Amino acid sequence: MDRLRFVKIVVVLVAAVTIFGCKSKQEAPGAKNAAPPQQGGAVKSISGQTVTGTVAASPQDKADAEAAAVKVLAQMEAGQFSEIYKAAAPTFQKIGPEAAFVAKFQETRSQVGPLKGSQQASFVTLQDQTHVLVYHSENERFKTERRLSFARSNSGKMELYGLNQHDEQKKQVIAK
Repeated sequence: MDRLRFVKIVVVLVAAVTIFGCKSKQEAPGAKNAAPPQQGGAVKSISGQTVTGTVAASPQDKADAEAAAVKVLAQMEAGQFSEIYKAAAPTFQKIGPEAAFVAKFQETRSQVGPLKGSQQASFVTLQDQTHVLVYHSENERFKTERRLSFARSNSGKMELYGLNQHDEQKKQVIAK
């Protein structure tokens, strides 16, 4: 019975990947006639997909998003995860309770250790005016990519809209 259930799950997953994977690669109607993006950059997501449909950000939006990103990165390094959650957009907070967010990032920080040298790798503004910034950091054991998304709230404040972190362990050289 368990084997049958396992086979059903695998079949459903393969079907879902096939259906959704194919749809994500199809062009939208009229895409060939659409105007090209105003900004040449693209963001490669942590999953490896490239984000397209970018537009140019105003100088003020770019400066505000970069300043907000620097603040969030400093808060992450200081372990101020609760402050990050509280200042984030309501849409971001819908991912789950504050306690779960804080616990997950504390766990990640304890596993990865302190990171240094956050360098901005890219900045892209999407058509919905979401600003996506990618930063690379590292320490002796890990290379980390953080993708921060910001959107301007109705009150005019640049708020954290999305946060992804991908840690890749460096290959350790074993001395003989």
